[in-house]
Amino acid sequence: MKQDVVVLILAIIFVVVLFGTATSIAVRAKGLKKLYWLLCSFLLGIGSLSFVYFLAFPEEHRFTDGNVSGEMPPELGFAGSVIQLGLYGSALGLMVMGLRRLIGRFIKHDPS
Repeated sequence: MKQDVVVLILAIIFVVVLFGTATSIAVRAKGLKKLYWLLCSFLLGIGSLSFVYFLAFPEEHRFTDGNVSGEMPPELGFAGSVIQLGLYGSALGLMVMGLRRLIGRFIKHDPS
């Protein structure tokens, strides 16, 4: 139980840091890069807010006979998928930025 709480706190910190990073890059970027980073931060923010909303106000899914279903609500799964898209987009963008800087160090540009 204690490990679950620690992992949850670390996951929340990771998503918040990634959201802040994507937002700060979006503020400094220009053109399509700005749109890309805004989309990533939008997906992270909206997905996180909807995930918190569906955890704070859960809906009980009931079978026709009145028993409560123990399945995860589809809304919560959709919110998790939106967060996942934002995470993948941000991670891909950060990898591309890192590779571009790394390749730029090895390629010498002629000033002429």
